Amino acid sequence: MALWEVVLLAVVQGLTEFLPISSSGHLAIMEHWLQLPEGERLPVSVMVHFGTWVALLVYFRDDLLLMLRGIGAGDERGRQLLWSVIIANAATVAVALPLKRFVEHALSAPIFVALFWVLTALLLFASEAWETHRERTNPSPASAGDAPDEPFPYWCAVIVGLAQGLAAFPGLSRSGTTIAAGLLCGLGRKEAGRFAFLVGIPAILGANLLEAKDIAALPTGSIGIMLGVLVAFVVGYLAIGWTLAAVRRAKLHWFGVYCLLAALVVIAGWHGKWLALTPSFSHFVASAVSGQ
Repeated sequence: MALWEVVLLAVVQGLTEFLPISSSGHLAIMEHWLQLPEGERLPVSVMVHFGTWVALLVYFRDDLLLMLRGIGAGDERGRQLLWSVIIANAATVAVALPLKRFVEHALSAPIFVALFWVLTALLLFASEAWETHRERTNPSPASAGDAPDEPFPYWCAVIVGLAQGLAAFPGLSRSGTTIAAGLLCGLGRKEAGRFAFLVGIPAILGANLLEAKDIAALPTGSIGIMLGVLVAFVVGYLAIGWTLAAVRRAKLHWFGVYCLLAALVVIAGWHGKWLALTPSFSHFVASAVSGQ
């Protein structure tokens, strides 16, 4: 793979992993566009995902330390946050594993990416409108879900985890879906954004390990790969801050508009035959169920 392709994939991964616009959707479309062989694409994908995962660890290091204190020092807030993350990811696994075959087939069908982009947009619009309405009808200096000593509702962790499991589909943004779920179940803007990224730490690592198991050896010694990891880390770190700022400032609808435009581009490409043809929905379901 050419160096510029590695850097391009790293930039796209860094931006779209955390901006609520779906990294899997963008990478799936780019693979169709660049026509990258699976043997070249998969190792690079695993490594740039690792770069964005490290960006999460660094950005939320204080929250991770808080959860560690919940284990060792008996910090109640840390223990409660840790259990919330565990419960959310248990719900994610319960949803994502049965959908694995459908997700794999959707990755090869650009039209389904477009449909899930539309769904992402609708979730962003709905959650933004709901939170704005809630703030107007119940104005307060800080939302209850953002209060540092407010107990985190475990049922909300389940909802966010279920949403994260469904976001395995390409085009359905993980960050956008989990942020929307948090807002819709009553979390404040700051807490919804924070928790959406915290639950993503084990989920992203687990998904990356599942992908890495099919690779004989990771190309860790390649300068191009190392550059890709670094680019993904830096861009991802910046994207986390941009996304949290957008959540706090009620700007999620801009990402919804972007998702709608991206869906229109993909539909136009599919119709114009410059993206790979998509199987019919019935063929898609039959293939996924049969495992072929």
